[in-house]
Amino acid sequence: MAVRYVVFDWDGTLADTYPVISAAYQHAFEVLGMPSIDYSEIKKITSTLANKDMLGFVFGDKKEQARQAYYSYIEANHKKGLRAVPHAKELLDFCRSKGWQLYLLSNKKRAYLCEELKYLGFDDYFSKIIAAGDFPEDKPNPQTVRALFGEVMPDADDILVIGDGMADWKTSQALSHSGKNSRCIIYDPQKKFSQASPDYIVSDVADIITILRNESNG
Repeated sequence: MAVRYVVFDWDGTLADTYPVISAAYQHAFEVLGMPSIDYSEIKKITSTLANKDMLGFVFGDKKEQARQAYYSYIEANHKKGLRAVPHAKELLDFCRSKGWQLYLLSNKKRAYLCEELKYLGFDDYFSKIIAAGDFPEDKPNPQTVRALFGEVMPDADDILVIGDGMADWKTSQALSHSGKNSRCIIYDPQKKFSQASPDYIVSDVADIITILRNESNG
């Protein structure tokens, strides 16, 4: 695997934020007096849809009320109990030790993302960050994804995308060009990802380090 650039997702890939995201949805359901949906469905929604589309998909014409409830909960709680996904720091350190450029592409609002990065000590790893709302469309919109690299796109087969959902696989597709494909590794601890065919699906971030070590030494 010839890697020079690694594009990371945040929620559920490097940071274990889904418990708070799920709780924020449950809070919105309670405020609106609506029946809730379970954690696995929340994860599927948040890893598939762009940030601006999620609340409308779940709450329909009540999305503005839901937005207020959801973000009030996130504002108060998004750093409580926040922790890195196991082996996330080791993965970042390994990538940096190889001299690869690291990028962060997230559908989380920049203010929350930056606070979480600093809280976990991950704020100095990335050459560039794109967050929800930085562009008219969030990832995996091709224009937004390719903005990571500015005017000149690198060779697609030098790019690796590491994420945990369909939006991340679509990101790798958006970065493919000129007859070459970017690579994609999906972290799927619950072993439920079946919508596409990334290069690897792993249930432990430590396995990503092993794959990259073996491929880069091969």
